[in-house]
Amino acid sequence: MREFLARHRRTIVSFVGLALPLFLLYVHGRSPRKTTIIEKALIRVTAPVQGAASRLLSGLSEVWHGYIALVDVEQANEKLREENVALQAEAARLQIILVENARLREELEFKKSRRDLRTVSAHIIGKDLSPYGRVIRISLDAGERSGFAEGMPVIHAGALVGRIVAVSGEYAEVMLTVDARSVVNVRVLNKGVTGSVTGTSSPYNYIARLSYLHRAEPLEVGDQLVTSGHDKIFPPGLLVGSIRSLEERQREVEYELQVTPSVNLADLDIVQVIIGVVEADAPPPGTAPLPPANGAPVPGGAHPAQPTGGTHPAQPTGGAQPAQPTPAAPRPGGR
Repeated sequence: MREFLARHRRTIVSFVGLALPLFLLYVHGRSPRKTTIIEKALIRVTAPVQGAASRLLSGLSEVWHGYIALVDVEQANEKLREENVALQAEAARLQIILVENARLREELEFKKSRRDLRTVSAHIIGKDLSPYGRVIRISLDAGERSGFAEGMPVIHAGALVGRIVAVSGEYAEVMLTVDARSVVNVRVLNKGVTGSVTGTSSPYNYIARLSYLHRAEPLEVGDQLVTSGHDKIFPPGLLVGSIRSLEERQREVEYELQVTPSVNLADLDIVQVIIGVVEADAPPPGTAPLPPANGAPVPGGAHPAQPTGGTHPAQPTGGAQPAQPTPAAPRPGGR
């Protein structure tokens, strides 16, 4: 038997290899029926192999999609991330430029509207804070060399910030309007009410108080307060604040209301210092100065205009004699 199998092994293997698929095709091609014992045995044998092959192929697919096929995608993502960071930095820089332009535009508009004020801009380099984060004092990067002096008003976009209380070569310290030492004479726009705004030095918020004796018209929340100029420190017409509430408190003969400053003191970077006020009757630039009334010599070698048309200066009254002219020195060689 062994000799027969050994002699016809190829023939037997070829027959089984052809007959078994044909048999399986015949079995599966028949009408629906119950699974045979042979099919169950084949399923039990082939199921673990198929599961292992499926897991292997799935792992290979994950490796392919997660590493090999996504190498270029990861590089593209890294490039996009770098571009995103650069664009965010550029957007922040442009936002800073827009804010700076808006502030410069406000300053220019204010200078156009208040040509009577001479101002110099300065950056805030220091802010003293209360334990609750409230700004109580600011410091500027300019001082005596920029023409600053104690008492000069400090403004921002036409609104009062405070005044200078200490100054050195390239440094100035500003007392804010909400400081308890600050007093500003004000008037309520279009209400006929005058008074003074005094700071409270509150460590929690930015509040001042308006003190006044009487009011010509009823006040409302939001009414604007501007400098009156009566204190000879702050030029008239600068915004100071607005009425915060109508809860009056009487202090002796005066009434008090809470005031909110017109400037956001926590968000200041640049301010303007008023270094001078141009008088309304000052001569335009480039014109000759008028002669002094007391006959003193005019600076710069200029001489007062002489009367024309045969007229003579008025003679003094009351017995006073006019000054006699000094005789001219004789010419050389003259008699």
